[in-house]
Amino acid sequence: MRSFWSRIRGKSPGLDKASERWRSTLGAAAQVPYYSRWKKELHRAQHATDAEARSEALLRLPVVELDYLFQHFYLFREKATVAGKPQDGSSLWPCEARIAVVSPWFHVGGGAKLLLKPELEELRRFAPEVIAGPADALEALATAGDWQQDNCLFAMTALAGVGTPLLSQSARLRLWRAFGVPVYVQLRGFQGELFARECEAHNGLHFDAANVIFQRRPSGELLLTSLGNTRHTVLRLATRLEASIETRICDCGLSSPRLMNLQAVTGRALEHALPSAPSLTALAAAVSDTQGTRAGRLPSR
Repeated sequence: MRSFWSRIRGKSPGLDKASERWRSTLGAAAQVPYYSRWKKELHRAQHATDAEARSEALLRLPVVELDYLFQHFYLFREKATVAGKPQDGSSLWPCEARIAVVSPWFHVGGGAKLLLKPELEELRRFAPEVIAGPADALEALATAGDWQQDNCLFAMTALAGVGTPLLSQSARLRLWRAFGVPVYVQLRGFQGELFARECEAHNGLHFDAANVIFQRRPSGELLLTSLGNTRHTVLRLATRLEASIETRICDCGLSSPRLMNLQAVTGRALEHALPSAPSLTALAAAVSDTQGTRAGRLPSR
């Protein structure tokens, strides 16, 4: 039987990369307008040497509400890094595969085929082994007609992000009925940087301290600090998502922590939705070009 997942049981990533990205992220934060009042705190926080110390250092910095970010996006962009690329290059699948990516909100690289508005026939001709896309885009495919392909497709990747729809259990079942393959969820950032991914055990989303720091409000809402995107630096972003964090070893063999029961916070609708754009960089350029340095609210979908 062909194996699409491979790992050493119980092995988790080291902390060297996490420390390096931590310092890089705080350095980038010091260059954006929003954090100009907290430069001393950012400088002190750069010396935090482990995950616990980094999490404690973040407590001295403000929580950024999601609506505020979407309304004042320009305050979190460092002009010198706009032309660069995000640090994270994680594949949409953990090993080599023929991937079709449907309507992502970020730039897709790594040889995957990008399909913004695919027809089922176009997908069949490409013959993907994996289809990846936001949950609502995959659901649209499931209702577009009968999927007929000769034993090539073996999985689907449902992409979730801050401000995007999550994959519900009922949607997961509909995708299984339509395509006959399992669906794995990935939580990604505004530039596509990987935060957490579901393993074959389907028991939470594993995350790596080198990529992201999760904290929780007393209410259970997740606060997110991305360590893989110094182009748009936001520390302690209130995600409007809630989850518990599990540190016990998973049935799949990984010892990395997991987000359990990830779901949207109920009763708090966003006033500003994540804008539809190929990437947040393209959006940043559009906002800057049309509104200048006093950019205001972002366009909503």
